[in-house]
Amino acid sequence: MFSYFSRFAYRFQDQPLRLAVTAALGILVLAIILASVGRWLRRRRQDQLDRWPALITGSLGSVLKVLIGLAVLAMLAGHLSYQSAEFSRLRGGVTQRCYNAVKTIWGRPHVQREMTAELLYYTTHYYNKDGLEVDYAKLQAAAGPVGYRKERIEHLVEGSAIKEADHSIELWMNYRRKGGGWYPCFETNCRFTYTLQNFSDRPLSVRCTFPLPEDQGLLDHLTVLVDGQKPSGPVVISGERVTWWSYMEPAQPRKITVSYHSRGLDHLRFEPGAGKQLQKYRIVMKCKDIAAADLNYPIGCMTPTDSSDADGIATLIWNLDNAVTRLGMGVIVPTKKQEGYYVARVLSAGPWGMVLLLGMIIVTHLTMGQPPAWLPLLLTALGYYLYYLLMAHVGDYAPGLVGGMLIAGVVLTALVARLQFICNRGPAGWATVILFVLFCMVYPIVRISDCEGLLMSVVYTLLLAYTIVLIVRRRRAEAEPAVAPCV
Repeated sequence: MFSYFSRFAYRFQDQPLRLAVTAALGILVLAIILASVGRWLRRRRQDQLDRWPALITGSLGSVLKVLIGLAVLAMLAGHLSYQSAEFSRLRGGVTQRCYNAVKTIWGRPHVQREMTAELLYYTTHYYNKDGLEVDYAKLQAAAGPVGYRKERIEHLVEGSAIKEADHSIELWMNYRRKGGGWYPCFETNCRFTYTLQNFSDRPLSVRCTFPLPEDQGLLDHLTVLVDGQKPSGPVVISGERVTWWSYMEPAQPRKITVSYHSRGLDHLRFEPGAGKQLQKYRIVMKCKDIAAADLNYPIGCMTPTDSSDADGIATLIWNLDNAVTRLGMGVIVPTKKQEGYYVARVLSAGPWGMVLLLGMIIVTHLTMGQPPAWLPLLLTALGYYLYYLLMAHVGDYAPGLVGGMLIAGVVLTALVARLQFICNRGPAGWATVILFVLFCMVYPIVRISDCEGLLMSVVYTLLLAYTIVLIVRRRRAEAEPAVAPCV
């Protein structure tokens, strides 16, 4: 808390802010002194001879009361601001630090790149001790032993062996809580199916390289099948890629299937490769217990060519034939509602709400001809301060923001109503209780609304209209002539 007030004091060193605060205090003190002089002159006109010391004492007393009230208001508002900052830091939703922690213990955003299938053939070459290539037939025909070096050279056939791709992805949410927020974690079952073909007129080897998702926290149940069987050669996992070899006769097709289960965070995207021609390409993604309207798409990803939403499963289909694209396919999973985030926003709106509430109570009492008593006003401000603290901590644990507002509102409104009906009998007491309820229940909802600017403008307009109505009623009541009693 000391560090918070230190930062506040540092901001207060700004000269325009100091000038504005000093000018406001000066105007307020001058207005109080002028009001005291006016009251003193009215009493003198009514033959109530108040001396100058009474004027000075009354003026200083009024100024001191107002300054003490402002100091108490500043302390309550400052502590609410401090509690808002602490709540945001500890329980107010997601933070970058917790987000990075979730990435290390659960998994990162899931980015899957396309498999490559390279057609290869090999030739054997022989070299003498001088590094010159020699004919193997001459080596065999030599009369004596000849030193030579044998080397097998790999040759790459231009073109991709992948002719078709048909992938399916099942995704379901598994939200994880870290610190004070929920993070959009998910799990997937991925199955990638490729049709390969040797388009040359000679037997060739094919080297398949499947890149794994980058920096994943967990990837298990990894399976590689060639024509429904395990590869005849070794499957090599090196770093973040899986490599295996196979053999293909001319025009021979092969069906490759790669499947795994993984975990991810925030979004999933599949990158077919920049500028590739996709002859037949299909991805079907099924998102369980997620509505299609709640899904979004990462930057650089195309929207699905078809989508449906039935039985709690959003099905997205990307079906591309003879297409050339640099775009990927993927989704941004929906985030969970962060109750702590909204509670922190309501807490941050508390200080200004307290100023508005006290200002409207003072205006109401003055226009009704009942100067506000300082002690009830102070206790009302304290009740509003306690309402925000109780609402924040109750709402964050179990019933949510609205539940916390209802519980705290019922308790504090009952206490404030009891206080007002003891100290302020009549319309002023009722008006104070109604204003307290409105600023407890309506004002916080307005401040966290997406249309905050518009709604706050409406609130200010209504408060202005309320003030004008009170002033007009007061003027009319003063202008009405007294009715003579009947004899």
